[in-house]
Amino acid sequence: MSYYAIDFGTSNSLLNYISSSGEVTQVPLEHDGGFVLRSLLFTPQKGKWYFGEEAINAYMDYDGEGRFFRSLKKFLPEPNYTGSEVHNQKLKIEDLISIFLKEMRLRADKYLNLKVDKLVLGRPAKYSLRDDNDQLAQDRMRKASELAGFNEIHFCPEPLAAGLDYSNKSGEDKNVLIADFGGGTSDFTLMKFHAGEYSQDDILGLSGIFQAGDALDGEFMLKFIAKHFGADFSYQLTFGNNILKFPKNLLQKICSPAHITHLRERDTWEFLQAIQKFSLDADNKKKLDQLFTLVECQLGFPIFDKIEQTKIQISKGDEKLNEFKFTYPGIHIEEQIERNLYFEQMSSVIDQIFASLMEVFEQSGTTPSDVHEICITGGTAQFPLIQKRLEEIFGSQKIVQHDIYQSVVGGLAQFAKKLL
Repeated sequence: MSYYAIDFGTSNSLLNYISSSGEVTQVPLEHDGGFVLRSLLFTPQKGKWYFGEEAINAYMDYDGEGRFFRSLKKFLPEPNYTGSEVHNQKLKIEDLISIFLKEMRLRADKYLNLKVDKLVLGRPAKYSLRDDNDQLAQDRMRKASELAGFNEIHFCPEPLAAGLDYSNKSGEDKNVLIADFGGGTSDFTLMKFHAGEYSQDDILGLSGIFQAGDALDGEFMLKFIAKHFGADFSYQLTFGNNILKFPKNLLQKICSPAHITHLRERDTWEFLQAIQKFSLDADNKKKLDQLFTLVECQLGFPIFDKIEQTKIQISKGDEKLNEFKFTYPGIHIEEQIERNLYFEQMSSVIDQIFASLMEVFEQSGTTPSDVHEICITGGTAQFPLIQKRLEEIFGSQKIVQHDIYQSVVGGLAQFAKKLL
């Protein structure tokens, strides 16, 4: 009996192999030997799919002609998301994710010269605050895993997995808050660490929220960039008296790395073309023209990639002013972004994340002073406002950085060993 442990992330995915004797092997998933496979899919034609870094390269080679998917994990708890049309075929969210999981399984099988059909799969502490939507998301992941060829599937909360990995390397008796700041979710587990076996009683609190790196990038788009794509677009229908604004639901799609590609769907596309005819002025029309170029040329990934680069630049640099520049035939954006203003605009997302973090103390009847260590993991954990808020609540001496990418999949492997 052997297992694969898969950390299917909003931004990145990893896989470990657990042999029947309990030996754990990290499996390279990228063709250059890298262990981290970016959670990206691109299909230029029916039956042809590219994954990870190859998806980006193929996207460039085909000049964006095709369908590009990122942050698929975010759609899982959305009951109204029924799927997307791909090459004249309607694919459900579980179909799209199964294509990615199957590729991970096949690459691992080839590397190990094995066929493994048993799976331990990570999941957020909460896919959704609503129990029914949370269950829907897990059911969809189970179906995607079955379609990918797995016959036995076990779920383990990602922050618990990070805790198991950390505990495996620590062994001391203490209360530890595992804070996993990823691309799509921020997850928190308050655990009692000790020697020996663990039980459910050792989990003192568990919470999470669908706000993390993608949410920060979406907020960046909303506050600084979306105005160039019609966020403040105004129009007036013929014989109408009211000045109408750009629909909020479409603005939400523009500001989501996952949803922006769906502006290309027929009903949305026809609506945008219709309202452009009623633009109040040339400037309004120009902004919608830029949106059309963004959607038609499949520029959602490049522009959010540029946003992420700028986020990192602002976070690392000391310069007061940072430039966001994006050019493409039909699109020209130059924005000078003041560092303090940027952090001020991001504070609403940080507030939501830390409100979720504090839920673990409400559940457990403990306080931050009862925590001996805070183990932080995930790429978004490096964000300055998150670091600052953690230091304010717990003090810098309690904060421990833990394997940013490998901690969750390492803990899933520990969980799998218990099933042998």
